[in-house]
Amino acid sequence: MSKIEPPPRLTWCQRICYGVGHSLNDLCASMWFSYLIVYLQLVLGFDSNYAGLVLLIGQVADALATPLLGYEASSNKETGICKRYGKRKFLHLIGTICVVLSFPFIFSVCPGCESASQFALTTMLIPLVIIFQVGWAAVQVSHLSLIPAITPHESERDFLNVLRYAVNIISDIGTYAIVWCVFDLTRKPTGNHHTITGDYANKFMEITLIIVGVGTFFSIIFHIGVKEVVSKPLSSTDSSIESESSTSFPLFSDNLSWKGWLKESHFYQVGILYMCTRLFQNMSLVFMPLYLQESLKANDDFIAKIPLVMNVSGFVVSCTLPQLFKVFSKKVTFLGGASCGIGACVWITMGHGTAYCTQGVYGVGVLMGAASSTLVICALSFIHDLIGTSVESAAFVYGAMSFWDKIANGIVGMIIQHTHAVICINCDWFYKNVMSYGVGGVGIVASIVIVTLLPANLGERQSAFNGAGLTPKADVTDIHRHPEPNEKQPLLQK
Repeated sequence: MSKIEPPPRLTWCQRICYGVGHSLNDLCASMWFSYLIVYLQLVLGFDSNYAGLVLLIGQVADALATPLLGYEASSNKETGICKRYGKRKFLHLIGTICVVLSFPFIFSVCPGCESASQFALTTMLIPLVIIFQVGWAAVQVSHLSLIPAITPHESERDFLNVLRYAVNIISDIGTYAIVWCVFDLTRKPTGNHHTITGDYANKFMEITLIIVGVGTFFSIIFHIGVKEVVSKPLSSTDSSIESESSTSFPLFSDNLSWKGWLKESHFYQVGILYMCTRLFQNMSLVFMPLYLQESLKANDDFIAKIPLVMNVSGFVVSCTLPQLFKVFSKKVTFLGGASCGIGACVWITMGHGTAYCTQGVYGVGVLMGAASSTLVICALSFIHDLIGTSVESAAFVYGAMSFWDKIANGIVGMIIQHTHAVICINCDWFYKNVMSYGVGGVGIVASIVIVTLLPANLGERQSAFNGAGLTPKADVTDIHRHPEPNEKQPLLQK
């Protein structure tokens, strides 16, 4: 019986086109998490509660839309344009249109609204925020679920995950570089450069228009360069296929239903881990500018410089992770990233004085950025390992993971903002404690969760409902199989 060659790997052009497909989301997310509360509180003069409410509504809308869109992307129903264009790419296109048509208006002051109340402005913002978040969720779910769909190779999936995150970092760097440039180029020769005020409204509008234009350009490249062709397992009844004798886990089903996933303990453990990593990343992005403005009284351009340092550090680390994964397991690498993040939070707790405010805070940015990149890349890779051969239900898994991520971020953000409004009036310690004890605490929780997963082989089904402990099917040979656990595989095989 002759052995056929596995499906060809993606070309570098296809990989790059896929990688830039999330750039619009990444650019907008940088503005959303880093500058939404800064814009609402310091530019529009919103109370902390109203600013937190806008963030919460956006996250809840995203959280509700993500699993529904994930279910839709996982369904086998394809009609009309979806059959010709691809259901995931079509969903990506719809989401892109929603983002482009709504996001610029979130950071724009409507003519004649200068004297409107905070409640009225919030009411006007809510529909725009909901449209933006639903569109953002559509792009995220469709883009993530394309990874297991366009390639059957586990190492290439992991590489696309790293590439996707590297482009994410580049997009973030681009956002903060644009903010820095706009702030410097439009700066008046005299005046107070320590406090962001209502005079910055036009600057934020210019920044938003630039990043939406750049993101739209890269979305067009994605739709031109990526073709959606779902990879499927091969049947061993084909005489041209030679079965492999060893696997990393028994294959019982090519696809788990949503009920099957809910019976898997690893599904919940990885979900908590992913939620913690996103909390760590997003809390550091949201509250770093406020920490710099209110706690350190830094110059206005520091709210671009420090996030820029964080993302440059994260990009460098993301480029080295494929090599680190060849030396250390993903779980050990995750623990190393968590240690860096906790160390940065300890530095914030102890940091004070002029030297720290002008120099030491850059070191905090380096450690925080390295930690965020490591944690998120590892967590996403754990999700890929968990999915295994269940390609068709991948969008549901991503949707469920993102649901708890978005809900947690919205609730935590609202609690922090409400607490700020209640106990902190013109204080300089509040956001310092959020960045140290709050973000550091999330890093500790993530470390505890990964320790519980150290003996686990993600991808191996735990529930008898999904066939655990039974004899695997003998009539299926899957090209996803590996002779050793997924987490020890190199990210990109030659």
